[in-house]
Amino acid sequence: MDEFFCQPCIVAMPAAKFWLCFLAVAALSVIALLLARRNFFKARLIEDMPTSRVRSASQGYVELAGTAISRGEDQIAPLTGEQCLWWRYTIERHQKSGKSSSWKTVDRGVSTSPFFMADDTGQCRIDPRGAEISSLHKKVWRGTTRLPDTATLTHKPGLLEMLNPVIGSGNYRYTEYLIKTGDPLYLLGHFVSDATGKRVLSIDQVAGQIIREWKKDFDNLLVTYDKDGNGSLDLKEWTAVQQAATVAARDRQLDMADEDIEHTLVKPEDSELPYLIDSEGQDVLGRRFRWHAILGAAGFLAFGAAASWLFSSRFLG
Repeated sequence: MDEFFCQPCIVAMPAAKFWLCFLAVAALSVIALLLARRNFFKARLIEDMPTSRVRSASQGYVELAGTAISRGEDQIAPLTGEQCLWWRYTIERHQKSGKSSSWKTVDRGVSTSPFFMADDTGQCRIDPRGAEISSLHKKVWRGTTRLPDTATLTHKPGLLEMLNPVIGSGNYRYTEYLIKTGDPLYLLGHFVSDATGKRVLSIDQVAGQIIREWKKDFDNLLVTYDKDGNGSLDLKEWTAVQQAATVAARDRQLDMADEDIEHTLVKPEDSELPYLIDSEGQDVLGRRFRWHAILGAAGFLAFGAAASWLFSSRFLG
């Protein structure tokens, strides 16, 4: 490591080693800059974007705020067994290699099932796939088996256990994040109403769907409309089928008009726009992204300065 702070050492360094080190440091500088830009963009969105209401939200990219609610889609968290709407977990094993030690992930999982939020104007279905999710509920504990024993959930580590990760508490570490009914939710994503498109179908399109449904039970269709009993539908009989389907289509559309429109939040198609689901609070999330942006900027300056030092020491010294 000392050779990177020694100009004669940098000059004497083999060309392959120098360029490898220079490109690695320069790449880290670029990555840090991109991370700083991305996190600053997220922080500005959170701070500047107006909050929409579910009932009046425009179609497209929106900010919503409300409360997580249950509509019968409750789940059981895989590790703690707690009731929740969404979960994510990680299981790690402590391993030693010589004098060093580290935690290695041996298993992880995340829920992809939709859940719902509500504000004072309506409800919105949330598809968590592809979202960056921050949850209010986080639990970390340790055990001696790959799958946690429920008895370890209430164990409180002592000082010796906290200082040494393998004494007493076991060499497995479990982490679980949950979103539960009643949690506050802050959301940034693509908002769409009537995602199924049922409300924009014409009478003819709905009638076509109904006829396809009737054809699945063709024998029953013949019993109702085959007036001459020849086992097939002639033109006149088929016209009667179409007319009946049109009447049924009008009735179906009237029934759908009385139903509430289903609103859904999904990942934006534009990869530049973040998809965020947070239950810790808008202010907390905004500050977190700002700090990440500051750290990224600091990394950019540090790695950029290191790359400049290497280059100038080699060629301009």
